[in-house]
Amino acid sequence: MLKNFGKVFKFTFHNQTGPASFKVLTIALAVILFLLPVGILLLISMNANKNKDIKLKSCGAEKIYVADSVAENVDFSLMKTIDGEGYSDITYVVVKDADEAVSKIKEAGEKKSLILEIEEDESTKEISATIVLPTGSEIKKEDAEHFYDAIDKMDTMFVVLAKGINLSDMQELSKTVDTDIFKVSGWASGTSLLSDKDIANEQNNEQIRDGFGLILTLLVCMIMYFIVLTYGSSITKNIVMEKSSKLMDTLLISVKPESLVFGKLLGVLAAGLLQIFIWIAMLVGGVIAGVILSEQIFPDANSPVITFLKSFGSMDLFRPVPVILALVVLIFGIVLYAALAAFAGAISSTMEQAASNQGIFVLILIVSYFIVIFTAMDPNSTPVWLYLVPFTAALTLPAGLVLGTVSGGIAIAGVAAIVVLALALVLFAGHVYKALALYKGTGGIKKVFKILTAKNT
Repeated sequence: MLKNFGKVFKFTFHNQTGPASFKVLTIALAVILFLLPVGILLLISMNANKNKDIKLKSCGAEKIYVADSVAENVDFSLMKTIDGEGYSDITYVVVKDADEAVSKIKEAGEKKSLILEIEEDESTKEISATIVLPTGSEIKKEDAEHFYDAIDKMDTMFVVLAKGINLSDMQELSKTVDTDIFKVSGWASGTSLLSDKDIANEQNNEQIRDGFGLILTLLVCMIMYFIVLTYGSSITKNIVMEKSSKLMDTLLISVKPESLVFGKLLGVLAAGLLQIFIWIAMLVGGVIAGVILSEQIFPDANSPVITFLKSFGSMDLFRPVPVILALVVLIFGIVLYAALAAFAGAISSTMEQAASNQGIFVLILIVSYFIVIFTAMDPNSTPVWLYLVPFTAALTLPAGLVLGTVSGGIAIAGVAAIVVLALALVLFAGHVYKALALYKGTGGIKKVFKILTAKNT
């Protein structure tokens, strides 16, 4: 059935990878994909390291009069804890309103005082703060604006103060709550689940895992979408290539039609997958190198991005067997959609017909893509049928396998469905290719079924 398949595969693969443009594009993009994450992560860490050392600039005030219409007799001395130049030396005086503050500043002849007016919106209950710069003050407008930065830094604490909660209550609010989790069997003996390091890490990383699941599902969809659209048309054109010349009859004497279709399909896909895996490997390598370099150059930088990337190791996501199965699903999923492209080439007699018939695999890909986007972006709640229908399983199973959200039986059934349908479509495309060649078919789905259902085919 697959006579001379190897020769067709080698010939097609060499034609795809031989041109200098293929090699230049592969190498150039690989270098860019390696250097890009390294540069981005270093810039993020450098920026985090700079921000770590930045302190609030002085607002120039020695005394601040607080006119709080929300609460009375509020103690704003806690604002002295602001980490910034001169903020610990500011004296806070509570007044009835801004007019009283203006009078006191004028009577005392103060030149370095500010007025802070606090109000609450009756409908939204939101707190607003207004800074008033008294007439004749030596404080510059730019310096006074620095107090806005101080309020923004305190944020929640400032709102609590404005509401009138006293200092002792604030200290009570700052206390932590001790929590623990027990199984029924471990309650009597006091054996906590949180003593198990693996389970504790699982709980701590649950939110990160969910976010990563969304990213991984979307990434698989985008990779599949990119590969099929990019290389599907190439497969269709390669299969229809000999039909416009006198080589087809000669080819079918020495090469089985299934071998011709399968060899061309895998030859184009192998070249495309080679590019994709090189690029992915370089991207992953760049991320790893970026994390390592960031920690070496900026060891004290507190970057959420670096912390997130480092947490992968404790999430137990990339186990060998699920990752291998996910790659198998990804590859056969690509073969499945490529088989549709091969079928489009098999029913075409000219390049023009091939371009028109590409809608067969493009339409199925787009429909499957949007079904997954709207129903399966959360791997924890993906409907089971999406793992079993081959065209959607190709997009959802890789993430489900890596994250461990799909059961073993469903995973095996989904993988089997993808592999069987992919191989069946390839064989069917070969049969259609042969039928149209022998009957001088001009292409088209109606013509195909008419030939296939005719006698003595």
